[in-house]
Amino acid sequence: MGEQVALWIAGGLAIAGAVWDIRYRRLPNWLALALGVAAIVATFLAGGWALLGSAAIHAVIVLVVGMALFALKAIGAGDAKFYSAAAFAVPLDRALPMLGWVSVSALVIVIAMTIWYRGLKVIEGGKRKSWTLPYGVPIGIGFIAVVQDRLLGSIM
Repeated sequence: MGEQVALWIAGGLAIAGAVWDIRYRRLPNWLALALGVAAIVATFLAGGWALLGSAAIHAVIVLVVGMALFALKAIGAGDAKFYSAAAFAVPLDRALPMLGWVSVSALVIVIAMTIWYRGLKVIEGGKRKSWTLPYGVPIGIGFIAVVQDRLLGSIM
């Protein structure tokens, strides 16, 4: 029962992060920390130290890759920390499905934003205004998609 409560809290925080990122184009540290704590609790309650160890390896890999992408200015540091926090609820054997969901949803969002902004013809001072992808949205989608069986299993 405790696992499901912690997982539902983590899911709510993932959704909150998506909304926050759309609105402010940033993911605050406190939100990543809260998501990470809820994810750690859920994972530990689901499978003890062994499952938490697997999820922690996933989280560390995500953080290292995310910080490398941040150094290349491909993503924000908040995005890397938020993904890493979510990864604490996803064991290593589910890392690629999560990455797949994050990638596909990011692609769909990029296409939608391209169409939207092209239609708006957003221009400032004679130049097209730049825009950024709110990565909190695909991270939240990927997280929910991968843990949905555990979330839905708690209410069915």
